[in-house]
Amino acid sequence: MLNPTASRVSDSPARVSNSHFDRDDCLNCGVPLTGAYCAACGQKKAARIGGSTVRKEAWSRFRWFELDAIKSVWKLIRSPGGFARDYVLGKRSAQMHPLGLLLLMIGALVVLLGETQYLVPTLASEEAQRMFALVREYSKWSFSLGIIAIYASAMLVFRKRLGYNATEILALAVYIHAVCIALQIVNQLPLLVWRAPEVLQWHRKWSPWTMGVAQTLIVVFAFRQFFRVTRWREVWKLVLAGGLFIAAKWGVQQLYARAVVEIVHWQMGL
Repeated sequence: MLNPTASRVSDSPARVSNSHFDRDDCLNCGVPLTGAYCAACGQKKAARIGGSTVRKEAWSRFRWFELDAIKSVWKLIRSPGGFARDYVLGKRSAQMHPLGLLLLMIGALVVLLGETQYLVPTLASEEAQRMFALVREYSKWSFSLGIIAIYASAMLVFRKRLGYNATEILALAVYIHAVCIALQIVNQLPLLVWRAPEVLQWHRKWSPWTMGVAQTLIVVFAFRQFFRVTRWREVWKLVLAGGLFIAAKWGVQQLYARAVVEIVHWQMGL
């Protein structure tokens, strides 16, 4: 049962003084303290707030979140299949959740694409601008289409290998796709420096080809780690999985693009 003094903390009309924070009970829930942290609610023994206190707490929270994310991204880039395998096999607290990591990568990519104006075409008419706005609105989910291609190729080639279930393979697909998005972010960084129209045009022309090859290699590399493909006579499975990934990604993108165009035409009465 909570200490009744806890309910009087915020209601007390007494002046605030340093002695208020020297109490032996938790200022959050009122339970007597037996150490630096409350055994009931987990809050650290409160000290009086000052400028240095706010700075330290803010930096601590920001620093640990950022370090966690940076460490997870770095480990994932170095060994995407191994990272996913560790997560599936139970090393959860040391790994960033696949959906959290994916959203972090997508958010960073969207901000970067907006900054570089990479997806903004030159449109002559107001109707064309309206159509583009609708296409951009419906295309937000396109950043996740790669997951479908990765998942499909893994299931078709490796679904019976090592006893992984469908959800575990889906976790692998999400992690791999996060790496692919991280690669896209790196690919966009030079455009923050070189903003000439001819550079942007050249980048738009060649980037899909180079990124396609790089992403396929990442998928194959991650499959080899996750599914423990170590024998040379099984390399053909990795090649097959890479080919299926390319085909599935192209097919999914075509279907999605066609669906978006049809929806936009319907909304505009075309």
